[in-house]
Amino acid sequence: METSEKFLRGCILGAIGAVLMSAGDWLLSCVPLQEADTGMFDRAYYLSGAYGLWRSVLTVGLGAVGGFLYYFVVKALNADIDAKYRKTKSVQYLCGIFTVAVALTIHTWVATMAWFTTYLGPRIGEEAAIAAVTAYQDGMLPAIAPMYVPMILAFGIHFVMLLAGKTRYPRWMLAFHPVIWNILLAGVPDIAQAMQVPVDTWMSVMSQSSTNSAIMVWCIAAAVYEKKYFAHLAG
Repeated sequence: METSEKFLRGCILGAIGAVLMSAGDWLLSCVPLQEADTGMFDRAYYLSGAYGLWRSVLTVGLGAVGGFLYYFVVKALNADIDAKYRKTKSVQYLCGIFTVAVALTIHTWVATMAWFTTYLGPRIGEEAAIAAVTAYQDGMLPAIAPMYVPMILAFGIHFVMLLAGKTRYPRWMLAFHPVIWNILLAGVPDIAQAMQVPVDTWMSVMSQSSTNSAIMVWCIAAAVYEKKYFAHLAG
C-alpha cells in the first residue's frame, strides 16, 4: 500500500484537475436561461451568437490539463483498494485509464456543439442551426456513449469496495464519494423542475458539471482525510 504522502499528493493533483474540468463545464453552462430553452444547446443565448466562442477554446484547454491530472485520481482510487483484490484492481485501473484517455474527447465534443450552435445561429437561422447541431450530436452519440461505461465502472467498483470495507477509508467517506455526489448534483435540478421551480442558470450549471464537481468533492474530502491521517501518524 502506498504511503499517505503519495495519496495526499494524488488527491491534491486530482482536485486541481477536477476544478479545471468543472471550470470547463461552467464555461459551457453558466449562461442565462429562458423558459423556452430546451436541451443542452437549444438555448436563445447560444443561438443569438452572444456566447463567446473563446469559451469553447478555453473549455478544451482546461479539459486537456484537467484530463491529464485525472490520472492521479485514478491512481489514488486504485491504490486505495485492498491489494489482495488484484483482479478487481486491474479492471478498475484499466477502466480509469480509459476514462482519462477519453475525458478530453468528451469535453471537446460538448465544446464543439456549443461552438457550432453559436456560430451557425446568427448565420443560417435558429431552426437550421439546431437541426445541424442535433444531427451532429445524434451522429456522434453511438461512438461517445460507450465511453461512459468504463467511467461508470471505474467509480462504481471503488464505491462497492468502499461500501464493503475493502479500502483504506472508513465507510462514512461514502458521504463524499463521486457516485453519491454525481447522483445528487444531477438529480436536484430534475427534482426542482418537477416541483415547478422556475428555470434558472444554477440548474444547468449543477447538471452539466455534476460528474466533475462530484470528483472534486471526493478529492478534497480525501485530501483532508489524508492530511489529518498523516499528521496523526507523524505525531
